[in-house]
Amino acid sequence: MDLLEALNTRTMVRDFLDKSLREEEKQLILESAIRAPTAGGNEQWYFIAVESKENIEKLYRLLVEAQRLYFNKMVKVPWSKDQIEKWEKKVETGLYRAPFYVAVFTDLRSRFYTRADVEERWAEQSAAAAIENMLLTAHGMGIGGCWFGVPLLMEDRFYDLFKVNRDEMRLVAVLAFGYPKQKQPPRQRKKGLREVVRSL
Repeated sequence: MDLLEALNTRTMVRDFLDKSLREEEKQLILESAIRAPTAGGNEQWYFIAVESKENIEKLYRLLVEAQRLYFNKMVKVPWSKDQIEKWEKKVETGLYRAPFYVAVFTDLRSRFYTRADVEERWAEQSAAAAIENMLLTAHGMGIGGCWFGVPLLMEDRFYDLFKVNRDEMRLVAVLAFGYPKQKQPPRQRKKGLREVVRSL
């Protein structure tokens, strides 16, 4: 699969087969992360690969809890009871349950700049570039991926699970990877280029 094909066919996958990824596939996904552009060349990123059955289960339960919080508290129009019930049924059949998760952090143990606020934003941009690399690499191998931002709604619980110091590492996202249960076409974008690009 070439790069343009990967960009145009990648989509978020939330429903995975109960099938482990090969070690070499995991390694390629993680290696692609550190090939991303990084602000100032400082590589202020850190990754935790979640692979043990026990920790996968703990993380999965937290993700479901965070997603539930999103539907009920985060969106301006909370989901209806019917929508929640349909979602709960999907969760019961394994929605979001993946064989491999990667937690992505900014690593702020070493500082390089005089403006902490700008440095932290740059570090987050680097982490986001690493996330995109991982998602595209996985897709190129026929592996689905999902980017979860909902852990930020209950960060403390995730910091406890990952056993990191939040003053040194800041959680950016959790990624789920696995073989898709079914092939999904990419979603059409809601906005066209004319709506989001202005020439100057």
